[in-house]
Amino acid sequence: MEVAGALSIFQRSQSLYNVRYTKYLGDGDSKAFTSIVENKVYGDHCSVEKLECIGHVMKRMGTRLRRLKTKMRGQKLSDGKPLCGRNRLTEAEIDRLQAYYGLAIRRNLSSVKDMQQAIWAIFLHKLSTDEKPQHGFCPSDSDTWCKFKKAELLGETYHHKNSLPLDVVEAMRPVFRDLANPELLKKCLHGGTQNPNESVNNVIWSRVPKKTFVQLEVLSLGTYDAVSSFNMGNVSKLEILRKMCIEPGDYTVQAMECLDKQRLLRAKYYCLQKTKEVRKEKRLKRKKEDDELLKNADNLE
Repeated sequence: MEVAGALSIFQRSQSLYNVRYTKYLGDGDSKAFTSIVENKVYGDHCSVEKLECIGHVMKRMGTRLRRLKTKMRGQKLSDGKPLCGRNRLTEAEIDRLQAYYGLAIRRNLSSVKDMQQAIWAIFLHKLSTDEKPQHGFCPSDSDTWCKFKKAELLGETYHHKNSLPLDVVEAMRPVFRDLANPELLKKCLHGGTQNPNESVNNVIWSRVPKKTFVQLEVLSLGTYDAVSSFNMGNVSKLEILRKMCIEPGDYTVQAMECLDKQRLLRAKYYCLQKTKEVRKEKRLKRKKEDDELLKNADNLE
């Protein structure tokens, strides 16, 4: 369905709007883009360029590291210890590495070389110890994620607490090498994400759930309502009523405006730093519990 929809959008762009879409923003495993390329929607003289959603690319770090954990479960590294466990590659550590990787991309959108350097800075950062600090590539501005650099800016001494053992970091090297590939990073220079698409999809499915079969007329109506609400808010329904020669009453107008205000207040609440930190703490707590369960399972084996 997604493939057919994307293909249709590209095929009708010239006849409807007299434009050609030369860039396609999607996730890594998008079959829709493959279909567009194979069908040569604009002939042989106009190609469509694939851009990566930096949100999806960021998540690849977490996905690859979790896959590595699963693959090496029960195996010992050269230091005689497993890959995961206390002070090693935990779920919380994976989340941190994923966040650092995302920052490396977002803060260096002007240069692939700078992106690569920032990504390998994470790798070296995790190898650093008090005896051998390796923070030469870490960002040194005031909002740096590197605590060593922060301490340096404040003129303080920093003691490394979150370093990972050499064998653990070396086990992650292939993941960093793949995700620092210039061809991949080149597709991230635009800095865009699929978040708006995901958001409007969520609004559509709240009206016409994917698991519930409906006929085309109901699906179309639900989509029209979702898109108008997404773009203009619930007050868009008032304009629809007027187009149907139905003048909305005062209570209807007040109700729609109230719903829009609640929506904005809810959005602002979720954007608050304090709210983000609470969500982050809950997520980290859940990850730690998962690590404990995994550790206990390994001990039973």
